[in-house]
Amino acid sequence: MSTTFVASVSIDARKVADQIVTAIEGGSGYWMNSFKPEGEITTKVSPWYDDENIWSGEFKIRVEVDGEDEPKFLTPESIRNGLNWLAQKHAWRIDQIVNESGDAETADVFIQVCLFGDIVYG
Repeated sequence: MSTTFVASVSIDARKVADQIVTAIEGGSGYWMNSFKPEGEITTKVSPWYDDENIWSGEFKIRVEVDGEDEPKFLTPESIRNGLNWLAQKHAWRIDQIVNESGDAETADVFIQVCLFGDIVYG
């Protein structure tokens, strides 16, 4: 019989913001057409999606995907689900996020699993 051990790691809103900035500005442009908040977002940070306070609270971000009729939505729940997916299937990506050693591909994978529940593109 094999034994399974569960480990957890906390990923703060700053690290989430870093992944989103990198995805929008470099990693996901080949499939993402737009990334816009539903409702009003108040921030003095530019660009708005670099404000970690946004990712610390409630949010709903509408994401238009190339070739899809229906938008996807990024929410706190979808981020939790995406991080759990990465922890289970690509734990080394979690390590990259935590240790800030990832790149545009890491951010692209992060946002894909948060939106689609899997790696859909490349």
